[in-house]
Amino acid sequence: MENKKMDQRVRLTRNLLKNALVQLMQEQHISKISIRALCEVADINRSTFYVHYTDQYDLLSKVEQEVLDNLNRYLSKQDLDENHPMSVQVLTRVLDYVKENVELFKALLSENCDFTFQKNLMELAQVISSQQNQSLDVKTQEYIKTFGFTGAISMLQKWLHNG
Repeated sequence: MENKKMDQRVRLTRNLLKNALVQLMQEQHISKISIRALCEVADINRSTFYVHYTDQYDLLSKVEQEVLDNLNRYLSKQDLDENHPMSVQVLTRVLDYVKENVELFKALLSENCDFTFQKNLMELAQVISSQQNQSLDVKTQEYIKTFGFTGAISMLQKWLHNG
């Protein structure tokens, strides 16, 4: 029972810090967010922060990985309909997941975050890969894939911005 309470406290603390990060990233770049500001918003002590994370970048990295893991589980639980294009079904599921976590994605897809998360998100969803023309050379396929990734991210950002 004691261990379960400890796990609940750890989850609560990490959730408070994640929410604080999301809130602060709505206003400023990750590089401008201090540990002190995170702790004030989360209403925890700095020493508690350091028990869980080394710095704000570590917190962001863990939040990004959690989102990707959750999205991966969410996508893998879904059955795909063979009568509809897979890319459309996957994109729809990604949008459903984003809709359920709007504030988090607004922060992670804003200019206050880095492009690595955005690229990982699109690679996970593999929105475009099934649509590539195999008759094209590898370099051209990479350009098409990059174009598709950036277009999908831009569309997602606009969708989030417009509510």
